[in-house]
Amino acid sequence: MTDRIRVWVITTDTAPETAEGYQDLLDDDEKAHAADFLHERDRHRYLVAHGARRVILGRELDLAPASLDFTPDFNGKPALTGGGPHISLAHDGALALLAVAATREVGVDVRQLAEGLDPVDMSERYFLPFEARYVAGGHDLHEQNDRYARLWTRKEAAAKVAGGLGWANTKAAVLQRDLVACVEPASSHRHRVLPVPVPSGYRAAVALFGEAPFQVEVMTFEG
Repeated sequence: MTDRIRVWVITTDTAPETAEGYQDLLDDDEKAHAADFLHERDRHRYLVAHGARRVILGRELDLAPASLDFTPDFNGKPALTGGGPHISLAHDGALALLAVAATREVGVDVRQLAEGLDPVDMSERYFLPFEARYVAGGHDLHEQNDRYARLWTRKEAAAKVAGGLGWANTKAAVLQRDLVACVEPASSHRHRVLPVPVPSGYRAAVALFGEAPFQVEVMTFEG
């Protein structure tokens, strides 16, 4: 039987009162992290992303959102304390994604297509040579950004599954591959990665531990 996971798409640019309402659901560590942001927009987006995570999981587990407890692993990735579905949260720009998987470790990543980024230079610095050539082969800056973001999100999603860091896995080969072997931590395991359809201006990918296939159900969070 093919595994099926859910990826929730969350718009984080909401009314101010919505973000403040979510703040009441967060634990002390999350509130402290939110308070560290220098810009109000970034704080607002953090509150919505993390508050929505609690609302979604609370509905799925039939628990009060504020009662949920998360324990970070050695890389800081949070998991539900005491067990439950595997989860992964990512946010960039005005979009957040929450992936929920019942039986396998999951990683999700989203990236906004940034106008100020030099995707050719970045890929030459961090990607494998053949992937850098692929990015540079885009016929204009928009296509180069698109190619860079698609590769980056696949690397990052696989790294989150493996328990590694994104920067340490920029050399993991992902171009035209649904199975990705991470560089750090080194392992014989390969992880299956799929793209996630997201709104225009963003690219996203999700990965599950191991080679077994899976299907993605994309859900829109309505608050």
